[in-house]
Amino acid sequence: MPAKNKIQQEIHKEPEDHLLWKYLNQEELQAMENMELTRVENFMSEKFNLKEYEIDLKQACFLDYYLTQYWWARKEKGFNLEQTSSFFSIAYNLMENLSEKKFNYIDNLADFKLMLSVLNERVRLFSEQQLKDMIKHFSLTFFQNIKLYLFVIEEEQNEIAVSRDIVVECPKLPSLPYPPPLDEALPINLYEKYILQIPDEPNEEEKLREELEKPDNIVLSDEVIEQIHDKFEGLGIDEAKKIIFEVTNELVTELKDEMKTKIKNREAALLNELAKSAKKK
Repeated sequence: MPAKNKIQQEIHKEPEDHLLWKYLNQEELQAMENMELTRVENFMSEKFNLKEYEIDLKQACFLDYYLTQYWWARKEKGFNLEQTSSFFSIAYNLMENLSEKKFNYIDNLADFKLMLSVLNERVRLFSEQQLKDMIKHFSLTFFQNIKLYLFVIEEEQNEIAVSRDIVVECPKLPSLPYPPPLDEALPINLYEKYILQIPDEPNEEEKLREELEKPDNIVLSDEVIEQIHDKFEGLGIDEAKKIIFEVTNELVTELKDEMKTKIKNREAALLNELAKSAKKK
């Protein structure tokens, strides 16, 4: 059978009476009653397998079409559930004729008239005014845009990849327990002293004192070395330096303690004198 005759036969075959509840049943329509528009959109994308509508132009076009038909019938015209289901079945069949059955404009228009005649003569769900509103609505939303729908259906969508090279500088890994502070944070000296607990660098006097407190840094004259060899046989220079260092430290410690005691006594005496002079005044 030629393809054209096959299409004609398919058109003139009367649609079944079950346009009612065919694509949207009563339970689904009742569930959609209290949904916001975005939730209705998500529901329809799941039901009609249009899950990629955000990136696929064809799926986005179909979903927008289905959503528009439902919203117009139920929300704008106030059709009841039976009317909304039958109206949506007509809308779905028209788009299916275009995308799957490859109907042209004339064939799709003939099928549309046939579906309306069945609803008007057999089922009688709609009033005469409602049928007129439906014809006007489909003329504006479907038949006037049929070439645009065909273009979306037949043309392959070009995939556009948008990219941009970005150079990201990563901070160096901290060699310390904590990373350096930000500009608006602690001053670096306080950060190092109290957080990292880095000791302050000693001044020249402290460095000299530290050097002198090491036995290896003691310098002995030739005369002293000769006396050590003469008087202490078998005593090495390093051992002699260690002994001198320990004795010197003991003497210095005693002198420090003595000086601290004298300073404390002197401070106490001064405080007594200040207290006496204050009483006299």
